[in-house]
Amino acid sequence: MKMLDLINETETDKAKNARHTKDLDSLEREIRKSKDGMDKDTQSHIDKKRKELAANKARMQETTTAGAIAAVPGAGFAGGGIGTIKRAGNPIKKKKTKKKR
Repeated sequence: MKMLDLINETETDKAKNARHTKDLDSLEREIRKSKDGMDKDTQSHIDKKRKELAANKARMQETTTAGAIAAVPGAGFAGGGIGTIKRAGNPIKKKKTKKKR
């Protein structure tokens, strides 16, 4: 295996998304520094890629938060969660005190 293959295997989706965002930023800076500058097609392509990266990041955050709740033991709902059948217990009655005369 090549070294690049080993690096790509261990890279997480979050790290990959961050790397692509940084690469896109540096590419845009280099294009703007050039004497020709940025044309409309290139700008629209970069904007499209930015939207894709933002959508991927949002999708990963949704997955991470839902998975984090499910993965932590004992961090569920206190009453057992949705769909738990519970018998109605007797409510605790407050004792009445007699007034002294």
